[in-house]
Amino acid sequence: MRRIGSNIRKQNQEAKQNRLSKNIIRYRDDEKPKNDYPKRIISPSAPSECCKDDENKSTVGTIREVDGFKFAYRICDTCGHAVRYFYPAVEGTSEEVKTYRKWKSYMVQ
Repeated sequence: MRRIGSNIRKQNQEAKQNRLSKNIIRYRDDEKPKNDYPKRIISPSAPSECCKDDENKSTVGTIREVDGFKFAYRICDTCGHAVRYFYPAVEGTSEEVKTYRKWKSYMVQ
């Protein structure tokens, strides 16, 4: 007898890198900010005045790439507000990004 779900294929390393990753940031006002990267980041729900300046923010962990889009988690050093920061795409990006841009420009028309 086979277990339910045993027929799910094992993913190779490249598929694991490109899969959608869940957001590890939990926006809570009843707990104080806490950085438990890579498991969880607890952050205030709204940014403060100090968050407007990029000098107060530090990048946590490594830059990851999902479907051609690079992102990293950034946390304000003063108040602890965290965001998932997506880096601007450059011209020499992957095919997934180029396909997405074509699709997006088609949807706007």
